[in-house]
Amino acid sequence: MNVRRNLSLLLLALVLAGCRNPYLIAQRFEDSSREHNRLMRWQGLEQSCVIFAGEQVKDVCLERARAAKDVSVADYRVTSTELDVNKGTATVRVEVDYFILPSTRLKTLVDEQQWRYVEDEEKGSRWLLVTPPPEFR
Repeated sequence: MNVRRNLSLLLLALVLAGCRNPYLIAQRFEDSSREHNRLMRWQGLEQSCVIFAGEQVKDVCLERARAAKDVSVADYRVTSTELDVNKGTATVRVEVDYFILPSTRLKTLVDEQQWRYVEDEEKGSRWLLVTPPPEFR
């Protein structure tokens, strides 16, 4: 009886592993978005581009990250998040308060991040940014 139950559990685990698990996809988005936002907040924009930027925006992302090397973020607020697990898309709106030394003038910008869930057999399934970071001026 135990063998039958164990085989049934193993079969169930294999079936679930092959399915798109909405909870797992949502959790991966939460983790990716949180890490990207942390990197933006603490001057790790270039590292975020390497990790999260999709191929079509990677060059622009890295260019903007290098241009923002003197930017200091004073506050970073996520104002809204729209996640559609079925479509594999997400939109995150943030407000960023920042200054560029030697000026101490605080500026605010609004950024809308577009994310897409990509299933890749080589690199694994993950969330990628399909929009570049904002230009800090």
